[in-house]
This record gives sequence, C-alpha cells and structure tokens, in this order.
Amino acid sequence: MEFVPGWTSFYIGHEIELDIMTSMKGIEDLTFTDCLEKASIANLNGILVPFLHINQLIANKKAVNRSKDLIDVIELEKIKKIREEEN
Repeated sequence: MEFVPGWTSFYIGHEIELDIMTSMKGIEDLTFTDCLEKASIANLNGILVPFLHINQLIANKKAVNRSKDLIDVIELEKIKKIREEEN
C-alpha cells in the first residue's frame, strides 16, 4: 500500500474504511508513541486497531475548526463527561 504524506485511506473488507494520518493539527507536540500510549485499542475482526484518545481527538477537531468538526466536539465532550461520571 502506498502512503500519501499526511493522509492515506484504506478498507478492511468491504465495510470498514480507515484513515491513516501522519500528522494532525492540534496535537503536533505529541509523537506517535505519545498517542499510542494513550490510545484505545479495538479488535476489528481479529485486527487490533488503536484509536486516538478522546482528548487528542477533541484537540484535533477544535484546531481544524470546520463546522462539522465543531459539532463532533460537542458530542465528544458529552461522551467524555459520561465516561468521567462513570469512573
């Protein structure tokens, strides 16, 4: 698979599309290792896939500042609050 600097997208099977980004606004001060250490890991059909920590995802979406990302921030903040209340 060829990676395009900054962004590559690929599919797992016919239903799951994954986006691979080599840098992200809002979390430029973090290394890949920093992000991986805090990542959530999901098992997708036997493939372990790390996902950004919710705080990093929120920081990215705020930095990108598109209207659709700002809507995501509102929902992610709600999820974060629910998680904090459960713990």
